[in-house]
Amino acid sequence: MDLQSLSARLQTTILSARAPATVSMYDRAFRRWKEFALSKHELSYLPVNPMHVAVYLQYVLESTGSSSSVDTAFYSIKWAHESAGLVSPTDNPLVNRVREAAKRILGAKRCHRKEPLSIEIIKDIISAGDLSNTLQLRNICLYVLCYAGFFRSEEVTSIRRNHITFHDGYMTIKVEKSKTDQLRQGDEVIIAQSGGSACPVSILRDYLSRLNIDPHSDELIFRQLVKTKSFYKMVNKDKPISYTTFRDHLSKSLRSVVPDPSVYGTHSFRSGGATKAANSGVGERVFQRQGRWKSVSAKDGYVKDNITSRISVSKSLGL
Repeated sequence: MDLQSLSARLQTTILSARAPATVSMYDRAFRRWKEFALSKHELSYLPVNPMHVAVYLQYVLESTGSSSSVDTAFYSIKWAHESAGLVSPTDNPLVNRVREAAKRILGAKRCHRKEPLSIEIIKDIISAGDLSNTLQLRNICLYVLCYAGFFRSEEVTSIRRNHITFHDGYMTIKVEKSKTDQLRQGDEVIIAQSGGSACPVSILRDYLSRLNIDPHSDELIFRQLVKTKSFYKMVNKDKPISYTTFRDHLSKSLRSVVPDPSVYGTHSFRSGGATKAANSGVGERVFQRQGRWKSVSAKDGYVKDNITSRISVSKSLGL
């Protein structure tokens, strides 16, 4: 086995240390740094002098007004150096001070975060919809699964038929890979049968039956639907519906039930389910497991405490 081929495969292995989406993001950010460095004849883009990194972060800070952009630039340079086996200039105290200052100057506040969706709004969407229409049934199925399973959009659209197992009173859905499952260990989500109008188990059963999806198949259950003269059918391609399709259908579903659909997004189901569970007193451990969060702090970022919970703090003080 020659060294050249081993070296080529080593590069692929090193890149696999991060999720593909992360590698893609870092690669784009590092290319921006490279372009900036090449435009200044006195700068080298790899390896990099820590002072030059600090100057570049200052440039990113002023040109984007975004602390997250500074973070991405910082970590892309760190990633490139470590991938090349070089000492990273991001370990320098000066570089770290610039990054920390960006957070303080611009604030760590998350802008444009979408509001959580309540179960009342979801029930209003169901009441306003027509479940005899397969397209609307599919959309509502997506909504209730995301809410009940705390699913991200990319997780729910990746569900295959053989990931789903129905039991007496509940169902399990296998999550093959997730944003927080970097080692691909997998997990499963358990969703109870409620019997109500928004019951995820009943709606999913109806949807699978409507499209006659073989229970033993590994086909994606949320694929593009094509309208024929009298009914909808799924395309044969093994490709899930896109995030844009999911988002656009949600916007249409919300138009008749809320004043401003723009305050909600596909992530509003995950945060809405999490908020409802937290304010209903669900135990921390099972709550975190249901959402597949890696840490308590990550989980808490999804929860919007209700007024009763917030009032209870001052009530407990014995004033």
